[in-house]
Amino acid sequence: MPTSLADNLPPAIAVPLVTVIIPNYNHARYLPRRIESVLSQTVSDMEVLILDDCSPDQSRTVIEGYARQDARIRTIYNEQNSGSTFKQWNKGLALARGKYVWIAESDDYAAPTLLATLLARLEANPALGLAYCDSWIVDEKDKQLGTYEYLPGEPADERWQTDFEENGLTTIREYLSYRNVIPNASAAVLRRRVLEQVGPADVSLRLMGDWLFWGKVLAVSDMAFVAQPLNYFRKHSNNVRSASLLNGVALLEETHLLRAMLGYGAPNPLLLEKKITFILRNWYLSWAYNDVPADRYRQMRHNMQVVVPGFQGRFARELGKFLVSNRLGGLRQLIGDGLIYPWLKRKRA
Repeated sequence: MPTSLADNLPPAIAVPLVTVIIPNYNHARYLPRRIESVLSQTVSDMEVLILDDCSPDQSRTVIEGYARQDARIRTIYNEQNSGSTFKQWNKGLALARGKYVWIAESDDYAAPTLLATLLARLEANPALGLAYCDSWIVDEKDKQLGTYEYLPGEPADERWQTDFEENGLTTIREYLSYRNVIPNASAAVLRRRVLEQVGPADVSLRLMGDWLFWGKVLAVSDMAFVAQPLNYFRKHSNNVRSASLLNGVALLEETHLLRAMLGYGAPNPLLLEKKITFILRNWYLSWAYNDVPADRYRQMRHNMQVVVPGFQGRFARELGKFLVSNRLGGLRQLIGDGLIYPWLKRKRA
C-alpha cells in the first residue's frame, strides 16, 4: 500500500479538503493539460492521486515530471493493466482522504473555478452527495463542439439550462432509467462520506459503471447542477465502445442499467417506454448486423423480463412492427443481412 501523503506534509494541510483522482491509461498526450488544470484550481487545499494503469506510452514520464514539482501529487502505478476504468476508480477512492472527491479523467480538463463553484454548493447544503456542472464537448485537438445535451429532443432537456438542486431519488426516477444525465465524471465533485456509505463502483460493467454508480449515490443523497460549462469533456474515437456495440456488451449493459434503476422506484412512464423501444429496436438490429453470443441474449431477456411484465409477448409484437416497418425494410434487414449474408460468409470461409 502506498504511504500516506500525510507522512510528508505539514500538519496544516495533512487532511486535504479535496482528493483529486486522475485515473490514466495511455493519455500522455492529454496529461499535461489535465494535470495543469487541476493544479491551477482556485481551491488549492487538495491531494492529487495520479493512477497509471500500466500505460505503454510516455504517461509515467509526464506524471513523474509533475510529481517532482508539486508535493500535493501522489503517484500509484500498476505493474499490470487492470483492464477496467472502474477498478482504478475504486483504488483511488480507497486511498482518498479529502472531505470531497473529484474524479478528473485523464483526457479531460477544467476551468480554474470548477472546484470552487461546485464546493460552494456542497458546503452550503449537507444533503448534497454530488454536484456537477455543464460541459463543453471538445475533440482530440481541443476544438469546442458545443455543450452536452442531457435529454435531446425531450422537453425536460430545458431543465439543464439553469442551475438547480433536486432530490436524488427524483433524479433517478425521472431521468436515469432513460439516459445517463451525469455523462462525465470530470464534471462532478462528490462528498466522500456518501461514497463510503454506497461502496465501490461495480467493476463488472465495462462501459456504464459510472451510470450505475451515480444511481447508488443519488439513492442516498441529493444533487446539484450548475449550468455554467466549467468542464471540458473530450470526445474521440473509442474502439472499446465500438467493439462493445458489435458484440452485444453495450446492449446487455443497457438492460442491466434499466433493471437496476427500476429498483429505485417507478420511473417516468413516457421515458421508460422510449427506453424499452430503443432496447428492442437495437436488439433486432443486432440480430441483423452483429455477432452476439447467445448467452448475452439470454441475459438480456432475463433482465427485460424483470422490467417488462409479459415481455415475451411485447417482444413478439414489437418484432412484428419492426419487420413491416419502412416498407418491409426491417424484414429485408433481418433475413438478408441477418441470416443470408452471415450464411454466405461462412460458406466462403
